[in-house]
Amino acid sequence: MLESTARPLVQQPAPKPVHKPANEPAPHTHIAFSGFEKTLMFACGILATVVCVVCLFMQNRLSNTQRQYEDLQARIMKQSQATANLKQEIGELSNSERLDAFAKAHGFKVINGNIKRVDNQ
Repeated sequence: MLESTARPLVQQPAPKPVHKPANEPAPHTHIAFSGFEKTLMFACGILATVVCVVCLFMQNRLSNTQRQYEDLQARIMKQSQATANLKQEIGELSNSERLDAFAKAHGFKVINGNIKRVDNQ
C-alpha cells in the first residue's frame, strides 16, 4: 500500500512540422469576353448614357418650370399690391367728410336719404 498512484511524467518530443511546398499561384490566364457579354456591356453603357441625358434634361425642365412659377408668383404679388392700393384709394375718395366738403365747395346739398352705400368685397 505504499505504492503511489502517481506515474512518472515522461515528455514526448514535439512532432516536427511537415514542410509542405507552397502552392504556386496559377499563371495569369486571360479569359476573353463572349459576344453576348460584349453586347450586354455595350447595351448597359448606352442605357447609362441615356439615363444621364434624360436626368439632365428633366433637371433643366424643372429649373425652367421653377423659374416660371417664381415669375408668376411675383406678378401675382404685384397685382395684389396694386389691388390693395386701389381699394385704399377708393376708401379715401369715398370718405364722407371729403364728399361733404366737395358738395359744399360746388354748391350741392347733401341729402342723407339719397345716399346709397355699396361695399365691394
